[in-house]
Amino acid sequence: MRFLFITRQILLCAILSLPVLAQHPDFETNPLVGTWGRVSLLRNSLSVQPPDAPLYLLFGADGYWSMMEMPDDRPKLDKTLDQMTKEELAKRFHDVAGGWGYYIVKNNIVNRVHDEDIAPGREGGQHVRYYIFEDKVMNLAGTGKNMSPQARMAPLEAHPVSDKRLVGTWERTSLMMDGKNVPPPAPEIILLGEDGWFSHTQLPKNRERINKPGDQWTKEDYLKAYTNVEASRGTYTVEGNKFTREAVAAIDPRLVGWSNVQEFTLDGENLTVRGATMAGVKVESKYRRLPPRPILSWSAKPAK
Repeated sequence: MRFLFITRQILLCAILSLPVLAQHPDFETNPLVGTWGRVSLLRNSLSVQPPDAPLYLLFGADGYWSMMEMPDDRPKLDKTLDQMTKEELAKRFHDVAGGWGYYIVKNNIVNRVHDEDIAPGREGGQHVRYYIFEDKVMNLAGTGKNMSPQARMAPLEAHPVSDKRLVGTWERTSLMMDGKNVPPPAPEIILLGEDGWFSHTQLPKNRERINKPGDQWTKEDYLKAYTNVEASRGTYTVEGNKFTREAVAAIDPRLVGWSNVQEFTLDGENLTVRGATMAGVKVESKYRRLPPRPILSWSAKPAK
């Protein structure tokens, strides 16, 4: 107990000595902005090693965030979800988590509000954490008495983007496949960070939460939860009218290492992207840039 008390006092002193984010209004000075990888995890003063699965967190200067947690060793199956067995689906989605939303800050506490989540039925959830800097490492610590959990995050190496026209958060508004307009299977969001990292999600709305332990899920449960769900993260480049994303992690492990090369046109806050799927289907998607969020507004409401 004495150790817990001393540890809490040290962390509280660290928090009180930090400058508040009001002094950090933009990318150059906002200490949260960037892409972070989890290096350690502490729950109730007990170290969790390794910490579940690799977890990465992107904070954009526009007030949006994305988090992804995906094991590296999942099998690459050349099957659609409905062709998989229950056991194959369990391996595909075991320890997979993430989502996106907006974040707001007050006095060295960051509140990440989930707009959509990879897991069904969790939209609207909130993660409220102290952010404490220990040299270059950021400790996201719980706000309870024992300040649990504590996830320490190290900044990923930036991949400089010389052409920053596409930096921001983009929402798909229409979709064409092989020259035909088709209803998008689910809302799609792409976060393009200032540091050259991207996050992409396609998450259906209004999925029902499945209130069972994972080992009790049926194949039908997996299909209800994850049909039309997509997520990937990696690095991107913009050169002329060419927009290239290279995935380093994805819900579908077959996408890892794929360079998705597309052409784009930009008209104000509207973006048109043309390319092809990994299977060779021609795709044209239109997006709108989401307006920046008021990061320092604790009572902020979701953007529409």
